[in-house]
Amino acid sequence: MARAQTAATNQASFGLQRLMAELAGVSSASAQFTERKTMQVLTAPMTATGTLTYSAPDRMQKTTLSPVAEQFVLDHDGVSITGGPNNQSESYSLAKAPQIAGLVEGVRATLAGDLATLEKYYVVQFSGTNAAWRLRLLPRSAASAHFVRLISILGSQDRISEIDTESPNGDHSEMTISENVRDAK
Repeated sequence: MARAQTAATNQASFGLQRLMAELAGVSSASAQFTERKTMQVLTAPMTATGTLTYSAPDRMQKTTLSPVAEQFVLDHDGVSITGGPNNQSESYSLAKAPQIAGLVEGVRATLAGDLATLEKYYVVQFSGTNAAWRLRLLPRSAASAHFVRLISILGSQDRISEIDTESPNGDHSEMTISENVRDAK
Protein backbone atom coordinates (compact mmCIF):
# COMPACT_ATOMS: atom_id res chain seq x y z
CA MET A 1 0.00 0.00 0.00
CA ALA A 2 2.81 2.45 0.86
CA ARG A 3 4.49 1.85 -2.52
CA ALA A 4 1.22 2.56 -4.39
CA GLN A 5 0.73 5.75 -2.35
CA THR A 6 4.29 6.92 -3.14
CA ALA A 7 3.75 6.31 -6.87
CA ALA A 8 0.46 8.22 -6.76
CA THR A 9 2.11 11.12 -4.90
CA ASN A 10 4.97 11.24 -7.43
CA GLN A 11 2.50 11.36 -10.34
CA ALA A 12 0.45 14.05 -8.62
CA SER A 13 3.56 16.22 -8.07
CA PHE A 14 4.74 15.83 -11.65
CA GLY A 15 4.22 19.04 -13.58
CA LEU A 16 5.86 21.49 -15.94
CA GLN A 17 8.64 22.48 -13.51
CA ARG A 18 9.61 18.87 -12.85
CA LEU A 19 9.46 17.98 -16.55
CA MET A 20 11.79 20.86 -17.39
CA ALA A 21 14.20 19.77 -14.62
CA GLU A 22 14.25 16.21 -16.01
CA LEU A 23 14.86 17.44 -19.57
CA ALA A 24 17.64 19.75 -18.34
CA GLY A 25 19.38 16.66 -16.94
CA VAL A 26 20.03 15.26 -20.43
CA SER A 27 23.44 16.16 -21.84
CA SER A 28 23.03 14.49 -25.24
CA ALA A 29 20.68 12.28 -27.22
CA SER A 30 20.37 10.76 -30.67
CA ALA A 31 17.37 9.29 -32.42
CA GLN A 32 15.78 8.16 -35.66
CA PHE A 33 12.81 10.15 -36.96
CA THR A 34 9.99 9.76 -39.42
CA GLU A 35 8.27 12.98 -40.44
CA ARG A 36 4.99 13.12 -42.32
CA LYS A 37 4.12 16.50 -43.83
CA THR A 38 0.70 17.34 -45.13
CA MET A 39 0.79 20.51 -47.22
CA GLN A 40 -1.81 22.28 -49.32
CA VAL A 41 0.61 22.49 -52.27
CA LEU A 42 1.06 18.69 -52.32
CA THR A 43 -1.47 16.16 -53.57
CA ALA A 44 -0.28 13.54 -51.07
CA PRO A 45 1.57 13.68 -47.75
CA MET A 46 5.37 13.68 -47.94
CA THR A 47 7.34 11.36 -45.66
CA ALA A 48 10.95 11.95 -44.66
CA THR A 49 13.27 9.86 -42.50
CA GLY A 50 16.60 10.48 -40.87
CA THR A 51 18.45 11.10 -37.63
CA LEU A 52 18.39 13.69 -34.88
CA THR A 53 21.16 14.58 -32.44
CA TYR A 54 21.17 16.96 -29.51
CA SER A 55 24.05 18.21 -27.34
CA ALA A 56 23.10 20.35 -24.37
CA PRO A 57 22.40 23.11 -24.15
CA ASP A 58 22.13 24.51 -27.67
CA ARG A 59 23.25 22.22 -30.49
CA MET A 60 20.76 20.31 -32.62
CA GLN A 61 21.24 18.46 -35.88
CA LYS A 62 18.58 17.02 -38.16
CA THR A 63 19.93 14.84 -40.94
CA THR A 64 17.29 13.87 -43.49
CA LEU A 65 18.25 10.72 -45.38
CA SER A 66 15.18 10.32 -47.59
CA PRO A 67 13.53 11.34 -49.81
CA VAL A 68 16.36 13.90 -50.32
CA ALA A 69 19.54 14.17 -48.27
CA GLU A 70 19.69 17.37 -46.24
CA GLN A 71 21.38 18.46 -43.03
CA PHE A 72 20.10 21.19 -40.70
CA VAL A 73 22.48 22.24 -37.90
CA LEU A 74 21.69 24.72 -35.16
CA ASP A 75 24.75 25.61 -33.09
CA HIS A 76 24.25 28.44 -30.59
CA ASP A 77 22.78 31.21 -32.79
CA GLY A 78 24.06 29.85 -36.10
CA VAL A 79 22.03 27.83 -38.57
CA SER A 80 23.45 25.93 -41.52
CA ILE A 81 21.50 23.94 -44.08
CA THR A 82 23.26 21.71 -46.58
CA GLY A 83 21.81 19.52 -49.33
CA GLY A 84 18.19 19.47 -50.36
CA PRO A 85 16.84 19.15 -53.89
CA ASN A 86 19.41 21.62 -55.30
CA ASN A 87 22.30 20.43 -53.11
CA GLN A 88 22.96 23.97 -51.88
CA SER A 89 24.43 25.32 -48.65
CA GLU A 90 23.37 28.32 -46.66
CA SER A 91 24.26 29.70 -43.26
CA TYR A 92 22.71 32.48 -41.21
CA SER A 93 22.13 33.74 -37.70
CA LEU A 94 18.82 33.22 -35.92
CA ALA A 95 18.91 36.93 -35.12
CA LYS A 96 18.49 37.59 -38.86
CA ALA A 97 15.62 35.10 -39.18
CA PRO A 98 13.23 35.85 -36.29
CA GLN A 99 10.41 33.93 -37.97
CA ILE A 100 12.48 30.74 -37.74
CA ALA A 101 13.95 31.58 -34.33
CA GLY A 102 10.62 31.06 -32.60
CA LEU A 103 10.04 27.69 -34.19
CA VAL A 104 13.59 26.48 -33.51
CA GLU A 105 13.60 27.75 -29.92
CA GLY A 106 10.38 25.88 -29.19
CA VAL A 107 12.17 22.59 -29.76
CA ARG A 108 15.63 23.58 -28.49
CA ALA A 109 14.36 25.16 -25.24
CA THR A 110 12.21 22.09 -24.59
CA LEU A 111 15.20 19.77 -25.09
CA ALA A 112 17.31 21.94 -22.77
CA GLY A 113 14.59 22.17 -20.13
CA ASP A 114 14.83 25.96 -20.46
CA LEU A 115 11.40 27.14 -19.37
CA ALA A 116 12.36 30.84 -19.34
CA THR A 117 13.29 30.77 -23.04
CA LEU A 118 10.29 28.63 -23.90
CA GLU A 119 7.96 31.13 -22.19
CA LYS A 120 9.70 34.03 -23.98
CA TYR A 121 8.46 32.67 -27.32
CA TYR A 122 5.35 30.66 -26.37
CA VAL A 123 2.39 30.36 -24.08
CA VAL A 124 3.15 26.93 -22.60
CA GLN A 125 0.35 24.52 -21.74
CA PHE A 126 1.27 21.30 -19.92
CA SER A 127 -0.85 18.21 -19.40
CA GLY A 128 -0.26 14.60 -18.46
CA THR A 129 1.89 12.55 -16.14
CA ASN A 130 5.53 11.50 -15.99
CA ALA A 131 4.62 8.45 -18.09
CA ALA A 132 2.80 10.41 -20.83
CA TRP A 133 2.97 14.19 -21.07
CA ARG A 134 2.14 16.86 -23.67
CA LEU A 135 3.34 20.41 -24.14
CA ARG A 136 1.25 22.72 -26.30
CA LEU A 137 3.20 25.76 -27.44
CA LEU A 138 1.24 28.74 -28.74
CA PRO A 139 3.38 31.55 -30.26
CA ARG A 140 3.47 34.85 -28.37
CA SER A 141 4.57 37.06 -31.29
CA ALA A 142 2.60 37.83 -34.43
CA ALA A 143 5.74 37.16 -36.49
CA SER A 144 6.01 33.60 -35.16
CA ALA A 145 2.25 33.06 -35.36
CA HIS A 146 2.49 33.86 -39.06
CA PHE A 147 4.58 30.69 -39.52
CA VAL A 148 3.36 28.34 -36.78
CA ARG A 149 -0.04 28.14 -35.12
CA LEU A 150 0.84 25.39 -32.63
CA ILE A 151 3.67 23.08 -31.65
CA SER A 152 2.65 19.99 -29.72
CA ILE A 153 5.44 17.98 -28.07
CA LEU A 154 4.68 14.58 -26.56
CA GLY A 155 6.88 12.42 -24.40
CA SER A 156 7.49 10.22 -21.41
CA GLN A 157 9.80 11.10 -18.53
CA ASP A 158 12.81 12.92 -20.07
CA ARG A 159 12.19 11.62 -23.59
CA ILE A 160 10.42 13.29 -26.49
CA SER A 161 8.49 10.86 -28.70
CA GLU A 162 6.63 13.17 -31.08
CA ILE A 163 6.71 16.75 -32.33
CA ASP A 164 3.69 18.02 -34.25
CA THR A 165 3.49 21.45 -35.85
CA GLU A 166 0.52 23.21 -37.37
CA SER A 167 0.78 26.23 -39.64
CA PRO A 168 -1.91 28.92 -39.94
CA ASN A 169 -2.53 27.86 -43.57
CA GLY A 170 -3.42 24.29 -42.54
CA ASP A 171 -0.07 22.63 -43.31
CA HIS A 172 0.82 20.03 -40.69
CA SER A 173 3.92 18.04 -39.74
CA GLU A 174 4.01 14.97 -37.50
CA MET A 175 7.49 13.78 -36.45
CA THR A 176 7.77 10.52 -34.54
CA ILE A 177 11.05 9.97 -32.71
CA SER A 178 12.68 6.68 -31.74
CA GLU A 179 15.57 7.37 -29.42
CA ASN A 180 18.86 5.49 -29.76
CA VAL A 181 21.18 6.94 -27.14
CA ARG A 182 20.75 9.28 -24.16
CA ASP A 183 23.34 10.58 -21.71
CA ALA A 184 22.33 12.15 -18.43
CA LYS A 185 24.39 14.96 -16.92
